[in-house]
Amino acid sequence: MKTPLALLAALLCLPLSASAQAWRSYFKTPSAVKAAAACETVAPFFVGATQVSADAVGNGLCYVSIDPQSETNLVYRDYAFFSDGMLMVFNSYGEGEGPSMTSARQFYFFPRARAPHLDADAAAGTIAVVLSDGGRATFDPKTAQISALDRGTVTVSPSLDPSARGGVEISGYRGLLLDAGFRQGELPSGLPNGQSTFHGAQGQTCTVTNSEIFAYSGSDNSFKFDDAGLSAFLKTRCPALPVGF
Repeated sequence: MKTPLALLAALLCLPLSASAQAWRSYFKTPSAVKAAAACETVAPFFVGATQVSADAVGNGLCYVSIDPQSETNLVYRDYAFFSDGMLMVFNSYGEGEGPSMTSARQFYFFPRARAPHLDADAAAGTIAVVLSDGGRATFDPKTAQISALDRGTVTVSPSLDPSARGGVEISGYRGLLLDAGFRQGELPSGLPNGQSTFHGAQGQTCTVTNSEIFAYSGSDNSFKFDDAGLSAFLKTRCPALPVGF
């Protein structure tokens, strides 16, 4: 995925919620990893106090966005799921500009068999997202916060301070998970010398340098591998990590 800073929001339709899709400011260019199928398009609507939507960013990158309806002084947390397997947990820390005012916590789920799917029902008051690996994330419509993962455990901090490092942690995931970490002002994968950690379904871990799995060109970066390439890389680089695909 191409992931450096530049504001695209001015080029896009204004969402219903002031906070909705603010994560778009973290993208300059489209993803290098195309979705396995066409992106679904769901115009923004509300389920309780949560705005949901689905569409495409750039050429072939599908997303599902989960956003709070309101926020106090632009302090909030929202979520975006992408067809390259990424979950971005986006935090805004208030009014103003500069890299200290926003952050991202970045996860990837593998293999990427499909585009993410929004399963939301305003009448029933339910919100879920089917991830690109087939897992399911459930959200609380009153808070717009993730409440459960069917394949693992998710914990959400009530703190919206940068010290919470995004405020979302995933453990015990029954699948292949990449934790790319936390960073203010940019996606953490944008640091070539940074580190990311793969987590296997049985608790195995393997930490790699970002430049091993992300390609960099100027201020852009993209995930290097399709699923077959990732499997081959991990079998050599992390032989104790069960890939499962």
